[in-house]
Amino acid sequence: MDRNPYKIEGPIKIDKAAMKEAVVDTLTGTLINLPLVWLVLFLLLMVTHNSFLISLAQASVLTVVAIIRKYYIRVWFKKNGKD
Repeated sequence: MDRNPYKIEGPIKIDKAAMKEAVVDTLTGTLINLPLVWLVLFLLLMVTHNSFLISLAQASVLTVVAIIRKYYIRVWFKKNGKD
């Protein structure tokens, strides 16, 4: 008997609330990150041209901002009954 757990049978059901939250989070992240990346790069290039340090700083800043952004978006959706 072929019991493939990854085989999709029937139409795929999409959780519309989860999809909406994912789209809002992604678009919000893009709107925040584009200017943020430019700002961090602009400031760091005044201090160093070491690509490793610039990458490390960019990753650190973007990670912290992403965690904060995701937390607030999740709380907003939960509070407004959009779960």
